[in-house]
Amino acid sequence: MSDDGVSIQTPDNPERDDAGREDDSPGFDIQARLFGFIGGFLFVIATVYWLLTYEHAGSVMLLLAGALAMTVAAYLGWQKPPRSTSVDEAEDAGDEEPWFPAASGWPFALAIGIVLVANGLLLGLWLLLPAGAFLAYAVAGFILQSRVRG
Repeated sequence: MSDDGVSIQTPDNPERDDAGREDDSPGFDIQARLFGFIGGFLFVIATVYWLLTYEHAGSVMLLLAGALAMTVAAYLGWQKPPRSTSVDEAEDAGDEEPWFPAASGWPFALAIGIVLVANGLLLGLWLLLPAGAFLAYAVAGFILQSRVRG
């Protein structure tokens, strides 16, 4: 940065990256504020939409979209490292290797079970009972398979 406090972004200026951040800013606060702004905007739009149309479905969907954006904003704001943390330190914070379950067919079985239960709700009890049993079997298989660490 120059003496007058103005910095020009040039390829040979190492003080800033492509996003205009300094190297010691991980950027979590920017992301949290952006999602918070989007959530607040959706809340305002939902209110205006309801006042103009009195239509409940669209208003509820806009409110839920705003709540989802605010949830992401709260998560990013809560999880952000301290300001003194550099980008490299933020990336190196999770040194332990994450555990992922082995490849499995149980998520596909869960999807089939959910579709069958939904069809059972539409078509009747004759399909709902076997579909519920299949869904319970798929949930149990998924839980038991994910407990095994290899």
